[in-house]
Amino acid sequence: MIRAVTLNQLRMLREIARQAHNLSSAAAALHTSQPGVSRQIQLLERELGVELLARRKNRITGLTEPGRAVLAAAERALGEADNIRLIAAEYRHEAGGRLTIATSHLHARYTLLTPIKTFALRHPGVRLQLRQADPDEILRLVSSGDADIGISTEVAVRRPDLLLLPGRVVERSLIMPLGHPLAEEARVALPDIARYPLVGYNPKQRGGQIISETFRARGLEPKLVVSAIDSDIIKAYVAEGIGIAVIPTLALDPEADRGLRIVDVTRLFPRSVLTVSLRRDIYLRRYVPDFIQLVAPRWNFEAIRGEMASKRPGR
Repeated sequence: MIRAVTLNQLRMLREIARQAHNLSSAAAALHTSQPGVSRQIQLLERELGVELLARRKNRITGLTEPGRAVLAAAERALGEADNIRLIAAEYRHEAGGRLTIATSHLHARYTLLTPIKTFALRHPGVRLQLRQADPDEILRLVSSGDADIGISTEVAVRRPDLLLLPGRVVERSLIMPLGHPLAEEARVALPDIARYPLVGYNPKQRGGQIISETFRARGLEPKLVVSAIDSDIIKAYVAEGIGIAVIPTLALDPEADRGLRIVDVTRLFPRSVLTVSLRRDIYLRRYVPDFIQLVAPRWNFEAIRGEMASKRPGR
């Protein structure tokens, strides 16, 4: 009979897995000592009667098969424990709270500025926290509970524990100095762009990969002269005549970017959609769907609840 498994022990097991099975890193993340973590895991193994961690010469090499199964159950249990606290806070009518949003630099800088300003006025007691990451890391942060929701464009991997809510199409524009040879063209094709030096996104980023793969699918090799992760940096280099660039249209400012020629090239690239991600099992405090609707207007509280109910894993 299992009597003494604690949420604290489950958190320690989860953190060990997150920290690539490094006890020191797990202890630091949990603000406790390594011997304390080691002792609690040993007590948990003793209580369950199985080894959770695979060890070799006093070094943890991974999770055992039962360890992986217990970790999956621990993730669910810890998620429900978080939900219990949220439910209690909701029924105590607490005005405060915290909303952690995992997102990319692009959306933090452009997409979320107005929604966050509006949300702060509506919910002055809620503390907003932004965590910038690449698209795959955004999903991991949401899945682990380190972020409440994710805002991204490119979602390359689907996860059964996450709900993905599509928003608006993210358009793309070709930008260049006003005197560039392509500046007089109303429509351009990929071969036209490939003839000129290109300032682009880092090829390791999903957005950069999509642009590069689109050229290569047509047998073209873009002349990438500078790569960056920041749209503002790319615009600055284009304004100096170093090259032309393809960037999301939402990163353009009609006033600040008047010195650039802008041509819509959305049709030339795969369709991209702003996507809101959240855990399927999360308890929705009222301000969470309120924020989501500011970013993706079709998703109000009832629509999100309906989607969560109709798309549960296994249904």
